[in-house]
Order: sequence, then structure tokens, then C-alpha cells
Amino acid sequence: MSAAEEMAADLRLAGPLGWTVVLSYVACNVFLVATTSADRGSLWPHVAGLAIFAAAAAAAGLAPRRRLTRPVTAVLAVVPGLLALLVSWDLPTDRFPGYSAWHLGAGTFVLFFLATRGHLVSAWCGMAGLVAVTLAWVGTTGQDWRGLPDLLLTHLSLLGVGTITGVVLHRAARQINAVAARARSRRTAHAARLAEAAERHRRLAWLEQNVRPALERLAEGHVPGPEERVRLAVLEAEVRDRLRGGALDVPGVVAAVRAARLRGVAVEVMDDGALSGVPDAAAVLAPIPGLLDGVTAGRVVIRILPPGRAAVASVVVETAEGTRRSTIGPDGAVDSPDTPSSRGGEHHVLARQRQSQPAVGRDDVDELQPER
Repeated sequence: MSAAEEMAADLRLAGPLGWTVVLSYVACNVFLVATTSADRGSLWPHVAGLAIFAAAAAAAGLAPRRRLTRPVTAVLAVVPGLLALLVSWDLPTDRFPGYSAWHLGAGTFVLFFLATRGHLVSAWCGMAGLVAVTLAWVGTTGQDWRGLPDLLLTHLSLLGVGTITGVVLHRAARQINAVAARARSRRTAHAARLAEAAERHRRLAWLEQNVRPALERLAEGHVPGPEERVRLAVLEAEVRDRLRGGALDVPGVVAAVRAARLRGVAVEVMDDGALSGVPDAAAVLAPIPGLLDGVTAGRVVIRILPPGRAAVASVVVETAEGTRRSTIGPDGAVDSPDTPSSRGGEHHVLARQRQSQPAVGRDDVDELQPER
């Protein structure tokens, strides 16, 4: 993942700097509680509030990923109102509370990070809870209502800044994601073009080396003899193989197929795509030459099967004795039926019955239907 994608996926305080910010703010609130002891009646509500605030601040500022889960978001939105319930009725009622109302800044700190992470509704619901508890405290303790703007305006403004910051950051994150996606798409397309060009040049080089000399001799009027006709027929089949069985175009398989054709075996290859999803394609192709070595007559179909099957490739050998089908798994393991044997003068093949003419068992019909 690029740096741009990481930034878009994880907008948060992180590392030592993030812990420094959170712990510094928690320390500031501990200092406020310690230095305003004259304005409080009991210590335990403030200690409990500080513990809750420290946990909420760490979760809001340091939790990984850009978006928080719904349960975490709901808990963090409730924290400011809970702090107000714990602390407010322990504040002095005969004067403006000042710094002794530390819970207002602490709750706003948590809501600020909710807003910057994109949880705007939750953040403002949390602020509404904080304001509602503060209004209840003012109403039940006889405080002067004219002091409310001084008490709450700063914190409302801070949350407003957090909201704007969150909107800007998330808009930037979307733009970064879009740019990263376009760059990724361009890289993929460029890599595909390079791969196509490399494959095209490889095939052209093979044609230049193997096919062009034969075509030039024929164009000059050369009449091939019987042996050369066989070699030209094999060459023609190899050209066809490279189009219909690209995944089988590896030296070992090509050499084995050529040798079988020169022995008089009709060999057809097909590629239906399953090899592209196999981690070790060489292991799948390795058994194929061995399956062709003993074939001296008849017909063979080598096929890379379609994706989604248990086997990856199949080799169907059809001779006068019957039909034998071997499958190759993704790990290169070969699953072959028993060699056709004689019993009562009959040869038993896959269908366990004698075939009067070279044919295919029912399970192998699709294996012997290459494109023509």
C-alpha cells in the first residue's frame, strides 16, 4: 500500500507523538483538579471522571483506522455527559466555576476527535448531552444564566472547528483514494500492455526462427519429401498448439508432444484457463511428458481444464486397446485409472467395457472435443 493510501485509511494520532498529545491533555486536567481543590466538595467524582476521560481520550485519539465501530462511538459520545453528571454538582454555586469545570474541556476533547474521524452526528449528540446536563446544573443550583455563554461558547467553537476539520480531512481522504485508485489502474494497464508486448515478441521470434525458413523454402519451389512433410505437419500442429494451448507452451511439454507426433500419434492440446490460478504451474505440467512417453499410436488430448474443478489438467490417451484418462491436481499429483487389462479376451477401460473402435468413455466426452 502506498503512503497516500495509508494516509487515507488511517486518519488518527499515532505513535509516540499521539501518546504525547493524549497524555499531555490528561496531565493538564489532573493539574486542574489538583489546583482547584478549594472549589470542590469531594475528590472521588473528579478521580473517577479523570479515569473515564483518560480511557475515552486514548480510544478517541489513538484507536486504529479512520472510522470507529458503532459501540465505541456510542460510548465515547456518552462520556462528556457522564463527566458532567459526576462533576457538575460538586462545583461551587456561589461564583463562576472557572477552571474547576475541567470536565467541559475534557468532554470536548473527546468529541473533537469523534468529529475529525467523521462521526459528526455522534459528536454533536454528545455535545447536546453535555449542554443539557450543564443547563440542568445551572437550573437546579440557582446559577446566573448570563454566565452560560462564557462557560460553553469556547467548547462549542472547538467542536465546530473539529467538525470543519473532519469534513476537510475526509474529503481529502476520498480524493487521495481516488488518485490512488487511478494510479493503481494505470499501473495495472501498463503492466498488462508490457506483458502482451513481451508475449507478442516471443511468439514472433519463435515464428521467425521455426516457421519462416520452411515457408521461404516452399515459396522458392522446394518440394518436400515424405519425412519433411511429416516434420512440416508437426510444425503446423505446433503453431496451432501455441494458439489453443498457450499454457502448455513450455519446453518439456512441447518436446514430448513433438516426439509423440513424430511417432505417429495424433496429439491435440487445449487450454481452458485453470492453470492461471495455480501457484505452481510447473508442478502441474511436469507429469505430462511421462504420460506421453509410452504412447506409440492412437490419439491423445492434453487439456488444461476450466477453473473451479478439483483437477487442473487431463491427458486422455485413446488407442486400439481402449481409452485411458489421467488427471493432474494442483499439486502435480497424477490420478490415473488402472492400466486396461485383459479378462475373458476383452479389454476393460474406463467404462469397464470393450470398445470396438477407438472411442472415449462417457466421462471423457468433453476431453475429446477440441476446437477445429
